[in-house]
Amino acid sequence: MSQSDSLSSIRTCAARMIRTIDAYAHDHDSGKLRQGLLDATLPVSQRPDLYKLGVKRQANHIENAKWLYYDDQLTLELDEFPKGKFIPPHDHGVWEALVLCSGTLKHTTYERIDDRSVEGHSELKVVEEVMMKVGDIAMVVPPSDIHSFEAMSDDTFALTIVGGEYSPLRHYYNLNANTYAVRTPKALRESGALASASQ
Repeated sequence: MSQSDSLSSIRTCAARMIRTIDAYAHDHDSGKLRQGLLDATLPVSQRPDLYKLGVKRQANHIENAKWLYYDDQLTLELDEFPKGKFIPPHDHGVWEALVLCSGTLKHTTYERIDDRSVEGHSELKVVEEVMMKVGDIAMVVPPSDIHSFEAMSDDTFALTIVGGEYSPLRHYYNLNANTYAVRTPKALRESGALASASQ
């Protein structure tokens, strides 16, 4: 196996991410975490056979989603985001990163600015909105882990990296109504609320 092939293997990618995450556990340097994850995943994102890899997984907002790597502290997924489908603001309770493999993705992060005294009420302020290009990384880290995104072109794929297990209860925000729902992803998906919120 050549050096290039070795760097682009899922196993090598996972090992490099694990080292990066272990370092983050000690130094809490989110900038180094971001760069380390990008360095680890870029060789994989450039594989010509990337879209043939993986095992089908059940996703909350999209149909074409696959596992590339999983353990109880790290997940690497390959996700396709349909053009024009707005994924509404939500949190995870754990850090998440997106590395864009193809297409264009508008990614927005938010800060909650209400005093949280009224249950079901929320006010979000946009912290950053970027138009991601191939090779870019976007990241959300608790307590600032509210984000939304929308594919702006066909064939938009991203590697999704998750630093642990998603929270079983998540906040899903409605920007127009200044409200939120606290639900399990499965319950919200089955209720149809995610589909209506993305219109």
